[in-house]
Amino acid sequence: MVTNSITYLFLGTLVCAIGAMPVGLVNLSVVDASIKVNVRKSMKIAYGAALIEILFALTALLAGTFLKDFFNGNIWVKLIVVAVLMVSSTVFWLKKNDVKNKEISSSSFGFLKGAFLNLISIQVFLFWLIAVSYLSIRDLFPSTLIQTLLFVVGVWIGKLAVLRIYALLGKKMATHSHILSQNINRVIALVLMVVALVQLLQL
Repeated sequence: MVTNSITYLFLGTLVCAIGAMPVGLVNLSVVDASIKVNVRKSMKIAYGAALIEILFALTALLAGTFLKDFFNGNIWVKLIVVAVLMVSSTVFWLKKNDVKNKEISSSSFGFLKGAFLNLISIQVFLFWLIAVSYLSIRDLFPSTLIQTLLFVVGVWIGKLAVLRIYALLGKKMATHSHILSQNINRVIALVLMVVALVQLLQL
């Protein structure tokens, strides 16, 4: 039972890390802060973003609790999830992030800035809705309080880990941001496509 519950810590970390990898407002702000100030200051942004990430995950889990039986018993929902994964994979594959033309204010590098930037990144919340739907279909949905708490801790760890990597590689990423963005998006596209194909084969 304990071992099974601990699994949700790693699951939350993995799911959040996948969602946090693509270049976005928060990631770019962390890079900007690490270059213009230092890594320690950039992590204040990460903490704010991680808090909002937890709120997004909990909201998606709450919605999933009410819809869990519907997800598990409806093949059309499973087909829709597969379709969404495939479409998302295509979008990520074709998407190009030209960060050279994006300007992000660096007047403050703080907790509230990180929280605000993640809060307005609606694609993050959409990612969690899709992720929780997939967890429900795969019978990996946290069903107890301890499992939920461990999952949330994993979300916190996953978000901070990815953003710290961005911060530590800030200068290198700033130099090769366009190439890095393309590579990350295509990696995510391949992962989503593989997950979609596995899900399709198991219908």
